[in-house]
Formats: sequence, structure tokens, C-alpha cells
Amino acid sequence: MKTLSLLAIALVSLPGLLSAAPAAAEQPVNVRAISFHQDFPAEIHAHDPTGSSTAGLIEVKSFLNHEPNTLKIKGNRLVFTRKSNPVSATDVSELLGDVELPAGSKSFILVFLPDSVEPGNQHSRVIAIDDSVKEFPAGSFKVANFSASPVKILLEKDTFEYAPGDVKVIDKPPFGENQAASMEAYFKKDDEWKMISTGSWPNPGTRRVLQVFTENLATKEIELKGIRDVVVP
Repeated sequence: MKTLSLLAIALVSLPGLLSAAPAAAEQPVNVRAISFHQDFPAEIHAHDPTGSSTAGLIEVKSFLNHEPNTLKIKGNRLVFTRKSNPVSATDVSELLGDVELPAGSKSFILVFLPDSVEPGNQHSRVIAIDDSVKEFPAGSFKVANFSASPVKILLEKDTFEYAPGDVKVIDKPPFGENQAASMEAYFKKDDEWKMISTGSWPNPGTRRVLQVFTENLATKEIELKGIRDVVVP
């Protein structure tokens, strides 16, 4: 009887213990957003995927703004809509995309990529890039391969290869006497390297440059786009 009484006390007490558990604390993160859409909302809202809370407002540019937006998040996953009401995160027709923020950083570039050629469809594939000074130092190139093909870059005589989904920094780029590096970009198809473009990458100096490989959904061609950035402390 004594054992049963103790068990009954434990069962009665358990709900109270569970309800007393503290809620997840909000954590601040800084984000800057850039969209590859031609017609994308200039302002969007980030929400908890459950629709229980909002993380904040995000300004979306076609370039990298030097001023980040601060979000207050409870987990690593965010859902984006046009509406400030967090319940919109649970409405499929309102969704602009979602992202899982990598753990361990408090500063990100959010890249919104079209996932359809349907006119007016603004739903996006969203990628979070760690843009902390440690992971993206001054004077470097950060190369992201968002295409489905392996790619490579030749800078002067150095080769840098990227599998699909790779995001890696070239922190000590090779430069010629004119403080620029000759550049050739390739993608791999049917075990052959095919050229995407050629050019010259100037020394970023105290700045840095994000280089992004994407697939043009209309032409099916792989494109390379460079985006100059400042160093954000």
C-alpha cells in the first residue's frame, strides 16, 4: 500500500512539473536578405513554424544592405510570409519559404531563390549563409553552389571545386600584379567540364564578395553572380 501511495503521488505531481517547465528563451540573430526574384516583397515577416510567435520584420534587397535586421527566435527554423500575424505561418497559401538556421552563429545572409517559373509565384528556396567575420573574413570570396551540378573556379592557376550545396570561403585569393585574379568558371555535365564564364575578380581589399552559382529555371543554364559586401562586425 505504501508503494501504491507513492506512485499515486508521483502521477498527480507529474502534470504540474511538466506545466512548470520554462518556455524556450528567445535568442537574437542578425539577418540580411537578398532575393533573386525580379518582383519580390520589399518587406517580409519571419515566424515560428507553429504560428505561435513572430520573430520580426526583414527588409529584402537586390543587393547586400549594410544594416541587418534583428530577429528574436525560439528555435532554428523560420517560416516567411507577407503578413505580420504569426498564424499566417500555418497557411500554405501565404508561405514565401522556410529555412533552418545553422547552429553556432548569430549573423546570416538569407538568399531567396525562385523555385518556379510560374508568373507571380514568389515561393522561394531559402538558404542561410553564415556571414560572421570568422566565417567570412575581410578580403575573401565566399562561394556558394546552389545549382544541382558540380562546379569549379580557376583563379590564376589555383582550382577551387564545389559540390552541389557547398558553401566555402576562398580566404587567401591569388592575385596578379594588377591586384586582380583571372577567373574561369565551369560546371560538370556527363563527366565533362563545360565553361560558364570567364573574367577577372578584383581584390576586395577590406571588403568581401559573395559569389553564387544558381540555375536559371527558364533557360536551364548555370549562372554565376558576384555580390559585393561590407564586413559586418
